[in-house]
Amino acid sequence: HTGFVGGNLIRQHEFAALYNSKNIGDIRGRAFDTIVFSGAQAKKWWANQNPEADLAGIDNAIENMRDVSARRVILISTIDVLPQRAGIDEDFDCASVENHAYGKHRLRLEQAMTSMFDQVNIVRLPALFGPGLKKNVIYDLMHDNILETINPASAFQYYDLTRLWRDIEFVVAHDLPLVHLFPAPVATQKILDAFFPDKLVGAKAAAEAQYDYRTKYDSLFGRSDGYIAGADDVLASLGAFISAEQGRA
Repeated sequence: HTGFVGGNLIRQHEFAALYNSKNIGDIRGRAFDTIVFSGAQAKKWWANQNPEADLAGIDNAIENMRDVSARRVILISTIDVLPQRAGIDEDFDCASVENHAYGKHRLRLEQAMTSMFDQVNIVRLPALFGPGLKKNVIYDLMHDNILETINPASAFQYYDLTRLWRDIEFVVAHDLPLVHLFPAPVATQKILDAFFPDKLVGAKAAAEAQYDYRTKYDSLFGRSDGYIAGADDVLASLGAFISAEQGRA
């Protein structure tokens, strides 16, 4: 509950019990109606540099959950369990391809939760923005952080965390076992043009990244393009977030 996702969720919903890495051991032996699990550490670069330590953290999380009973578990997972392949949706078998440690270990967490609990809803999220943001291109642009590494040709899928509890309720109401909450991709150049026209980026640009994954449940969100929201929707939410953050600064 003290991480980026958990911290946003407790702003949106009142939970009967809260756990983080300091007290997660206390969850053993307890029974709940619904658990929302967002406890996997989210530093991809660290996980890929320290795969054994990352795997130990995931396995520890699994062990803590093994002694818990719950009618339903909602697991917050990541776009990074998917391989670099545009256009794939929830039907793609992530176990069929090799992946980096970060993605492989979080797929292991998905599989463990599904095997341990009868009712599991897995919610995969892409890049995020919202109160408490500490990393990614949006953060770097807002805080003049490593601007030289930003590649304007890259495109990412960004999710507004302020809508997460509403979306979780929607997922549960439709009983979706696995869902990609992925809006349409937005090119970094578009974000620069819209919000940071004077920032100089890319002197030592990172390799170009192109994220373009889909959901098969787009029609439930009133769309027919494979996304839960359009690029214009993302830019509007992003603009509101940036304005709010700059107002706080």
